[in-house]
Amino acid sequence: MKRLFRVSVLVLALIAMLLVLAGPVAAKATKTWFTATEIYLGDLSSGEEWYTGTDNNMIDHVRGAQLVLKVQDATDARVNGDELVTLNLDMKVAPEPVYIIGRMWGTFRITNDGGYWEGTWTGVRDEHGFSYFEYVGSGGGGYAGLQLRVHDERLDADPMAPYHWTGYILDPGQ
Repeated sequence: MKRLFRVSVLVLALIAMLLVLAGPVAAKATKTWFTATEIYLGDLSSGEEWYTGTDNNMIDHVRGAQLVLKVQDATDARVNGDELVTLNLDMKVAPEPVYIIGRMWGTFRITNDGGYWEGTWTGVRDEHGFSYFEYVGSGGGGYAGLQLRVHDERLDADPMAPYHWTGYILDPGQ
């Protein structure tokens, strides 16, 4: 019984030591919050498009469309840049001014003089024509090792209206 107690105390002491040593490593990670504006500039490619269903149940499907956008006015200059987005969607056809409602997803790449960000995104367009997106990406070039998280929304049915970003850059430290 004494041996089991000693082994238990030793194991707990080792765990406590590891937690103390791991604390400073975790403390090195930093989050830098930012806001930005995203502007739609146009389509580079319309991808493949087809429709399924009929009448009030018609679904618009798009795969591999490419859009050109610009991220600007960021409170952290590392996020500003030219953006290429690949778009996929499955959306229900709706009356004007909304046109389509549903989910979308794809990839993105933002490039500027300091480096680039690339990753994936998912989004939804609701019955008001408002769009909400979540971006998850990693940095390259001068931003290698950094991570990007963005919440993006456009509270306007007009596809030419600007998108508003809030997010952060995560530097996990060394």
